[in-house]
Order: sequence, then C-alpha cells, then structure tokens
Amino acid sequence: MGSVSDYADLGITRLAMKADLARTFARSRPARGIWNRHLRQRLAQAEDDPPIPQSAVRLYERPGCPVGLVIDGRWEGQLGNWDLSYPATILLSTGKITTTPGCVAEGLEEL
Repeated sequence: MGSVSDYADLGITRLAMKADLARTFARSRPARGIWNRHLRQRLAQAEDDPPIPQSAVRLYERPGCPVGLVIDGRWEGQLGNWDLSYPATILLSTGKITTTPGCVAEGLEEL
C-alpha cells in the first residue's frame, strides 16, 4: 500500500516531466509548427495567447518507454481531451517527433 509521500513524489515527478517536455516543445520549431497547424484546423477561434500542449504520454512498447507531448491527433471536444485510440503525433522528451497508430495498436498511456 502506498503512503501519502509516495503519491506526492509521483505528483512531483509528473510535474517535473511535464516541465521538461514544455522546455523541449519551446525549443522545437517543427513541433510548434505542427501544434499551430493543429490549432488552426481544430479551433474555430484562435486566441491571442494560444494554448500549449499539456497531454503527456508514455510509449510502453518502445525501447526505454519514452515520454512525450501529444501535439496533433484526434481531439474530442466533448471530452476535452485527445482520443488516443486514433493516430497521434508526439514530441518525445529527446526532441524527436514521432507518430503512433493509437493505444489500441501500441502501448500508450496518458500520464
């Protein structure tokens, strides 16, 4: 059984991971281009301060189980989240951009 500190440590780890991914996104011109295209295609009205990607995922079936940010894919507006059963474009923490066929075909979990 996990203790309270275990859960707190997990939360801090996830925050650190997302902060690292946000820095990787900020440095990646190709990732920002893909994200901006996604925003133009999916959002009826773009805001002056567009949102940044926030959905982190882990690719369990790939060597090293990399983590990344979803920067394009199928957005389910009613759910307010990505439908990861469909193909998605992901910016890995290494700065590499990859695609996945979806969580049904590849071990993929939102963090």
